[in-house]
Amino acid sequence: MSKKEDQAGAAVVTVGDELVLGERGNENAQWLTNWLHDQGHPANVALSLPDDIAVIAHWLQQLKGSSHFPICVSGGIGGTHDDCTREGIAAALGVQVVTHPDCWALLAERYGGEFNESRQNMTMLPEGCELLKNPHGAPGFHHSGIFAFPGFPKMLKAMVPQILPLFGRVQAAIPTKRAEVRLEAREGDLAGAVRQFDENYPQARLGIYAHSGTHWGQVSLRLRYPESDSEILGAFQELVQYLGKPVLTAEGVSVD
Repeated sequence: MSKKEDQAGAAVVTVGDELVLGERGNENAQWLTNWLHDQGHPANVALSLPDDIAVIAHWLQQLKGSSHFPICVSGGIGGTHDDCTREGIAAALGVQVVTHPDCWALLAERYGGEFNESRQNMTMLPEGCELLKNPHGAPGFHHSGIFAFPGFPKMLKAMVPQILPLFGRVQAAIPTKRAEVRLEAREGDLAGAVRQFDENYPQARLGIYAHSGTHWGQVSLRLRYPESDSEILGAFQELVQYLGKPVLTAEGVSVD
């Protein structure tokens, strides 16, 4: 698989012991990375972290220090004893966790007489953060390019689109497109030519993905490239023709 980055891009962080231990599938990571790509902010890093303040703080500091933006974090902002993403983000940013008055007011109105200590804990947020609306429950928040969401997929998917206008405050999106072909070939047959393409077009990313099972002996070439650079797509077409392997399927590219 090709991987090269001249500058940092988006990062996706999913928090939960159950994710790190492989006890549960990571639907949020897949959805977030796809969504970011579609918005022109493809993720260059995707991490799964445990429910541990120090670990969360460490990795968020690393991402911030590498100028990743946006940093989308899901999970660990509920009211239970192991929800510590708020504290991890605060530690990474060097701020305190304080009661957010607007969050308190929202939840007090929402829960009324059931606004217990556990739910009150959800109003303790990194100092200076702004809220992200959640139509299904407690709000998320953002601070210094870090966007925090609940771990429930339904909530995450409803909340994420509201952050898109905030991206423009820091950097403009770079729209990207995909093209993919499936060939009757093996990785070793293509590796040299693909490596040369990768070197010739550093602004693009070309990956090789071998198939297994009933599709053994088949390889997909997936190109991700800037929408404005049509030259790259033409070069990809030429590469496929040069390889001379039977084309089984093609998407986003015309192959004779």
